[in-house]
Amino acid sequence: MSRFHFQPIKGQARTILSAILKSPEVSSCSIKEVLLLRLACEEIVTNVVKYAYADDAEGYLDIEIQKTDRVVIRFEDGGVPFNPLEQEKPDTKLNWKERTIGGLGIMLTIRKMDDIRYTYQDKKNILTIEKAVKS
Repeated sequence: MSRFHFQPIKGQARTILSAILKSPEVSSCSIKEVLLLRLACEEIVTNVVKYAYADDAEGYLDIEIQKTDRVVIRFEDGGVPFNPLEQEKPDTKLNWKERTIGGLGIMLTIRKMDDIRYTYQDKKNILTIEKAVKS
């Protein structure tokens, strides 16, 4: 199991994503699995870094990664409560010029992961993603 604590997180999205991808749990996956996990993690990390905390707040992001026949990645932050699973799905039938910004990344994350869960407890956002992998 890998555990990471990042604080402050402002401007650290690349560093955080790199740590996740270099973890033994993720880096030992197939290229296809890594690419899918990267897509999901990049969306989640970017959203936490950009939107979880007020501009002047020194936020944190804790990440825990486990691997069995699934890679399970748990993201925990103390930012404003935000359940990405309850957000309105973007209308992908509209021309790209007509679409509003937002929602596409989390929609892709939901579609590409085998399970995704959100809870808010003890003033913390906890988002967990799971992807089945070949051992």
